[in-house]
Amino acid sequence: MVGDNFRLGDFIERTLRADTAPALMSELKSALVHWGFPHMACGAFGEPERPLDDMSVPAVVVDYPEEWQKYYFEKNYVTIDPVITRACQAYVPYRWDQLRDLTNPQKRMFKEATEAGLRHGITVPVHGPNGSIFVASVASPHTDIDHLRSLSVANVLVTQVYSVLVGMRHPGAPSAPVSLTARERECLIWSARGKSSWDIGVILNISDNTVNFHLKNAMGKLKASTRVLAIVKAIRMGLIVP
Repeated sequence: MVGDNFRLGDFIERTLRADTAPALMSELKSALVHWGFPHMACGAFGEPERPLDDMSVPAVVVDYPEEWQKYYFEKNYVTIDPVITRACQAYVPYRWDQLRDLTNPQKRMFKEATEAGLRHGITVPVHGPNGSIFVASVASPHTDIDHLRSLSVANVLVTQVYSVLVGMRHPGAPSAPVSLTARERECLIWSARGKSSWDIGVILNISDNTVNFHLKNAMGKLKASTRVLAIVKAIRMGLIVP
């Protein structure tokens, strides 16, 4: 089954050992292939040094089928692609088939993308400082993709890689140690295992509001804007073991 024998902890360790951006992207690529997504495009939007009128493809890595890339730019799809537009506005990952209110040219673009082997797509936006956004879009030709599971996995993988990439670009000095309470650790661990706030409340015999309170506190201590980023940071720092 797709994703069998994949260990998140091992992936995190490999990304932490990567000493260059290409090596880091190679780890992400390998992990995504393991989960049935052989095609990827990722890069940064909203960087201060990028001119506002720069219409070049906003990606540092693109390994979609070459014929599709050529056709995509010949048709100037970069100017109408809803995946790019939505990425700048979204704070959670989304599947391409969840996009609504598409124009006829956009519908035609997705139909042609499917014919080119990009049958199922997922986009993960990660918002950084100063309005910057790191975006990764992954695509699969397979018909038996587990959409819910794949969405969560892609989110975790991309968020981890972004965190390491930021560390490469801005090494700085080590931050002060983070101290989580026992409850905060428990809530993060169960959240890392895919449990909702309601599920965690039942497991720990507390209300879901209390769960959210502990998770919010943990996110604040870890300087994380999302639960996923908080989980990734906590694992990297050895604060939790999912």
